[in-house]
Amino acid sequence: MRRAKKYFSFFGILISTCFEKLHIFYSKLTEYLRKLPNIQMKLLNIKLKPIKTDLINNN
Repeated sequence: MRRAKKYFSFFGILISTCFEKLHIFYSKLTEYLRKLPNIQMKLLNIKLKPIKTDLINNN
């Protein structure tokens, strides 16, 4: 009798499962990073205050 041909090896199933888990993790990470506030725009919107040069008048 001939042995049945294995279409899926254990290694192939393991690789596809790991790849799927990594893809889910990557998509969740990119979604989280998109929700974070844009740091560059936040820094540009900060109002800079002048340094006190006259300490006697500005207590």
